[in-house]
Amino acid sequence: MNLFRSKEHARGWSEFEAGTQDGILSLQDGAALMSTPRHAGRLSGRYVSTAADNAPVFFALMRELTDNSPFWAPPAS
Repeated sequence: MNLFRSKEHARGWSEFEAGTQDGILSLQDGAALMSTPRHAGRLSGRYVSTAADNAPVFFALMRELTDNSPFWAPPAS
């Protein structure tokens, strides 16, 4: 994980790859994603049994925060 001051700072990084700008998330957005039950409940004894229930909340927030960018779409199987 690389932390940058701004999107412009990230784009100026020597290893930045064109076409990956949709992958840039703010620290606040990353924290919001990690606060969903999918991540916050990892130490729960019921984590595995509730994973299917928690995933939709995570993915809905992911779509909202990323404007449903294809960059964040799961790979096609």
